[in-house]
Amino acid sequence: MQMIIFTDLDGCLLNHEDYSFAAARPSIERIKRAGIPLIITTSKTMREVERLQRDMDIREPFIVENGGGIFFPRGYRDFIIKNGKWHEDYSLIRIGTTYSTVRNFLKKIGARFEITGFGDLTTEEISGLTGLPPDRAEMAKAREFTEPFLLKRPEGIGYLSALAAEKELKLTRGGRFYHLTGREQDKGVAVRIVRDIFRINSGKELTTIGLGDSENDLPMLEQVDIPVLLPRPGKGYLDIQLPGMIRAKEPGARGWNDVIQMLLNERSEITTKES
Repeated sequence: MQMIIFTDLDGCLLNHEDYSFAAARPSIERIKRAGIPLIITTSKTMREVERLQRDMDIREPFIVENGGGIFFPRGYRDFIIKNGKWHEDYSLIRIGTTYSTVRNFLKKIGARFEITGFGDLTTEEISGLTGLPPDRAEMAKAREFTEPFLLKRPEGIGYLSALAAEKELKLTRGGRFYHLTGREQDKGVAVRIVRDIFRINSGKELTTIGLGDSENDLPMLEQVDIPVLLPRPGKGYLDIQLPGMIRAKEPGARGWNDVIQMLLNERSEITTKES
C-alpha cells in the first residue's frame, strides 16, 4: 500500500504568522525515510515551492496556484507523464488558464470593484501585506496561472463571480486573499490527476491524505481517503464535514506534525501486523 500526502502550505505545513515549518520537521524526516511522496498543493508559485523544497531537502511533484499547474521533476521514479509538456526541468500538466487572461479580466473591472491584484503591487507592497521577505515576495509575483487579489468591498463578490463565470473564470478564497483562476481548475482536479499518475505508474493501491484549512482546500479534501482539517488562527475550523475527516488540534506546523505522526504510527502498526 502506497501512502501519498497532499498538503496546503499557509496555515498548515507552514505557520500562518512566520511561514515556518520547523515544528513539522520530525514528520517530514519520517516521510522522507519512508519514501512517502509529500505533494505540496498550494496557491503559491512554482518559484516559491522550489525554494521551499530545497529548504526541506525534498524533490517531489507539486501542485501550484490552486491547481493551475502540476509539476513532476524530470525523471521522477521513471514515471510516464501523459499530457506533460517540458517546462524547465519539469514535466508540466497545465490545467489553468494563462496569467495574461486573468490579469486582463481584472484590469477591465478592477476599478469598478476596487480590486488590487498582485500584478498591481510592488514587491515591497506584497512583502508588507504578507510578511514575506522581499526575495520570497518577488517569487510570489512570478504568477503563471492565477492572480491573488484584495477586494475592498466584499459585498460585491457575488456579482464579480458572475462576471468571471461569463469569461470562463472563477473566484476562490484562500487564507489571505481571493484568487482568480480558470474555471476548470482547482486543487481537487489536480489531486485526482496526480493520484491517477501514481496508480498507473506504480501499480500499487494508494492511501491518500490531504491537509488543508481554507475554502480553496475543500476540493482537495474531497478527493482524498483521509481528509485533515486544521483550525485557522483566531477563526477556528472551516464549517465542513467529510467522511473520515480528522480535525487537527492546533493550527500550522505543530498541528500538521501531530496528525502526520499519528497517521504514520498507525501505518507502522498495520505493517507490523501484516508481516
